Amino acid sequence: MTAMLTPRNCRWIDVPGAADARGRVNFLELGKGLAFQPKRLFWLHHIAAGQWRGRHGHRETELVLVPLSGACRIHLDDGSIKQTVALDDPARALHIGTWVWHELSDFAPDTAVLAIASTLYNEAEYLRDYEIFKREVGAHW
Repeated sequence: MTAMLTPRNCRWIDVPGAADARGRVNFLELGKGLAFQPKRLFWLHHIAAGQWRGRHGHRETELVLVPLSGACRIHLDDGSIKQTVALDDPARALHIGTWVWHELSDFAPDTAVLAIASTLYNEAEYLRDYEIFKREVGAHW
């Protein structure tokens, strides 16, 4: 069962697809589940046991995370509401909007997560210090 998302600026995306005897195919299309024009793609894989990824927020970038294989947990925090959910189904992507602190952890072996970003990389728009994030997100909302 998919957990209801409670942090602001986060939502599940049902990723359409098809299946037959050969296997499955899933896809996202602009305007049909994907609400922004992708500017950057990156993927997480071969994460060492006990390690994390993310642990930051964005002022400008929206993300869509697609678990291509395996599973992990993602901790979401919008400055007032915190929630941890499983990212474990390739037919269900997670949209993370701006001003959401996110951290991925508890990676199963061979997990691969595709990240689709709305912006090109710009270190200045990252919020990497949690105390600064809390201060800025409080002023934003």
